[in-house]
Amino acid sequence: MVNGLSPKSIVSFFTQGNKRTLRAKKNISVSFISKGISILISFLIVPLTLGYVGKVEYGIWMTISSIISWFAFFDIGLGNGLRNKLAEALAKDDKETAKVYISSTFALIAGIATLMFVGFFVAANYISWNAALNTNVVANNELFKIVVTVFFFFCIGFVMKVLSSILQAMQRYAINNILSVIAQMLGLIAIFILVKTTNGSLFNLCLVYGSKTAIVLLIASIFLFSGSLKEFRPRFHYINIKRAIPLMNLGIWFFINQILYLIITQTSVILVVQFFGPEDVTVFNLAKRYMTLVSMLYIMVLTPFLSAFTEAYTKKEFGWIKSTIKKINSIWLMASFGTIILIFTYKLFFRLWVGDEIIIPVYLIITLGISSILSTWSSTFTLFLNGIGKIKLQFRVLFFQALLFFPLSYLFFKFNFGLSSLFIPVILFGIVGAFFFTIQFKKIINQTALGIWNK
Repeated sequence: MVNGLSPKSIVSFFTQGNKRTLRAKKNISVSFISKGISILISFLIVPLTLGYVGKVEYGIWMTISSIISWFAFFDIGLGNGLRNKLAEALAKDDKETAKVYISSTFALIAGIATLMFVGFFVAANYISWNAALNTNVVANNELFKIVVTVFFFFCIGFVMKVLSSILQAMQRYAINNILSVIAQMLGLIAIFILVKTTNGSLFNLCLVYGSKTAIVLLIASIFLFSGSLKEFRPRFHYINIKRAIPLMNLGIWFFINQILYLIITQTSVILVVQFFGPEDVTVFNLAKRYMTLVSMLYIMVLTPFLSAFTEAYTKKEFGWIKSTIKKINSIWLMASFGTIILIFTYKLFFRLWVGDEIIIPVYLIITLGISSILSTWSSTFTLFLNGIGKIKLQFRVLFFQALLFFPLSYLFFKFNFGLSSLFIPVILFGIVGAFFFTIQFKKIINQTALGIWNK
């Protein structure tokens, strides 16, 4: 057996060391397997879907999905607030407060979801979906039926995603990844059945994609709250909005930052539709999916440390935080090298993946690669800052970035930078964010942060 890879060393890796670190290692290991399966499924499902509905209708679905995903941020940051405050309560072994936070969050988000669906249904009747999606391939009444159906399932998932925040606070991230894999597998099976039994239907495609996550989260919530999470099952007598105010105070800042981040990252699909048309949404989406492959794996490694940072900061274990960040930065270097490899191998990959039907311009791949490297560096420090609730500097940085995103994108579009017009501003923003957030981390961890650096 090669030295360092013996069964004994593997067992030692998962059984020796700091308890918090060991928990993260186990989460990451399970997450790697589940995420690898999830990524494989996501790549398998694309050619299957393109063969079922075609490039234009696939682009329409991606645009609808992008629009509806915006509403995920209408929890006004309660999910993130719950994750942080619940992690703090559990670190202090305050289970009564934890129960209040969980039940109150479920109640608040269920109320928001109900209002969202009613408001969306009414507004959707007055929207010209053909104009909004820049297409006449599908009739307006069919698009209305699609978006309302997808939004209905989105609202169910919106409520059930509270479970994800709870699992994150309890540092049980692997379960979230396993649930994601199950949803992906159900989607793949359903699409395969559709291909074999029906003609191409955008409605059927959207129904499958739109409902799979909500269904899996609903079943998982019932199962977990009847089993290992039974002690924390939501109950009416634990709903206490007044005691849940700390969630809302912290959550509103998360909400504002999420909206600003959304403007920078998620509105790009809408701009592609308006600047270039729905067909290019497919090119844009597939290129982005490929070039974010390494960054997805990096975030998967990073995420289990979110609530661990909350716990360590609450207990003032700064040495553990410094050591962990140093190790994560080493992983970032490997991830960056992996992203560079993706740039050089993209032509071969796309030829094997979707054939010659879709041509991805090299300039788009390069800008996506640079953007990915910068965003993963910033993610390390913003994850730490989010974990300890220091997010007001992020607000200021994101505010100016959101303010400049549209005019800069339009400017680069007019200068004929093509689809890269939407990522050149993101690269510029990534440089600024990496600079400020790295400095803020160093000031906080060295306990020298004052003013805005400590907010």
